[in-house]
Amino acid sequence: MKKYLSVMLLVLCSVSTVLAKDAEYEASRYKYIGVFNKTLESQVLKSTMGLEHFRKIIREQWQLGHDLTQMKYGNGHWVGVFGKANAKSHQTYVVASRWEAIDSIVDRYWKEGYFITNIEHGLADWIVFFEKGTGYGSQAYEARAKRDDFIRAVNARWKAGYDMVDFEYGEGHYVGIFAKHTDYRTQALAVRSTWYATAKMIESYWKEGYSITNIEYTLGRWMVLFSKTAHRPQQGFETAPTVEAFKKVFSKRQQAGYGVVDLAEGW
Repeated sequence: MKKYLSVMLLVLCSVSTVLAKDAEYEASRYKYIGVFNKTLESQVLKSTMGLEHFRKIIREQWQLGHDLTQMKYGNGHWVGVFGKANAKSHQTYVVASRWEAIDSIVDRYWKEGYFITNIEHGLADWIVFFEKGTGYGSQAYEARAKRDDFIRAVNARWKAGYDMVDFEYGEGHYVGIFAKHTDYRTQALAVRSTWYATAKMIESYWKEGYSITNIEYTLGRWMVLFSKTAHRPQQGFETAPTVEAFKKVFSKRQQAGYGVVDLAEGW
């Protein structure tokens, strides 16, 4: 399995449009970002300003038969995307103020057949989702304080046969979640210093057959994880300056048959 890392820091600032047909953005302003794949599945998007209220939303969606598929904290808002729960899956989550608390319990969840599917850090809390029925063979994680050290850890995991399924920056650490037996055939991680440069880079990776798996804004740098799969999805992205504006974008994309596969925010 061939995997490689592309890291290039560029300093550009401009206003542009990208391959996602109607996605216009101002590269220097704060934005929410949604990555959308063509899908037949319907989704629900919910947002709130407090973690306790967000947890209530999660409970309500579970009762409706929906699992959380994506989440993001940014600019004072928790945003969650929910889809119909898989009959073979079971979802749960934990909240902790420090990653060390997650480290102390993760083995227990793994032994019970749960795998980490989503992590997010907002304000002073980590929220980590576990799920059964993922199809993963085994799982691991890496936490590093410096980006270069994290990149080396990612490369080491790739060489060991793992794929990165999610990553997040919080509490002064880059945290990557890895798994074996995923649908990914190869992956690449790229870093850029502006959204303008990131958008152009995304287009170039799309042309090479990659799809976006994860976007994160970390300490003034955009980090994008790309993956190749057996069947490349039809993909695009949209940006919006506020949650309310993003909800309109989400609705438009849903009507066109697209669903959110990643959420991001940053400058």
